[in-house]
Amino acid sequence: MHEEIIDLLHRNLQAIWDGDAAAFEALCAPDVSFFEWYISTQRIDGVDFHLREILVHAQALGGSADSHTEHEILQPRVQVYGDTAIVTYTLLVRSRQGATVTRTQQNETRVYHRFDDGWKLVHCHKSPCWRAPHDPPLR
Repeated sequence: MHEEIIDLLHRNLQAIWDGDAAAFEALCAPDVSFFEWYISTQRIDGVDFHLREILVHAQALGGSADSHTEHEILQPRVQVYGDTAIVTYTLLVRSRQGATVTRTQQNETRVYHRFDDGWKLVHCHKSPCWRAPHDPPLR
């Protein structure tokens, strides 16, 4: 079960990097919700917003051979409760555009639910990986 959920997570992310809106949509519930700190301070409801985002990114990159994005899932933890699975992890993303390589990381929680036609993403919450502002300074 845990491997199935991790595989689903990888397929969901790869659909984004590949610009494959149809594959992304097939892996999400229509009413999926997202908290994405780098896009909006508000919750984003429904899969339509992300389908448009995937297409915009795919058009911007233009299928260029000079562009590539890949990910690593660090410290995944899968919890399954009946027909609901929660996976928490740190997402490390490497992107290359021409000679420029960028790396980002964030903590994520994804909630999947098993419907009659299989597991679908129903919620995703992303948080930045930086120290909280109330933490005391390091010495």
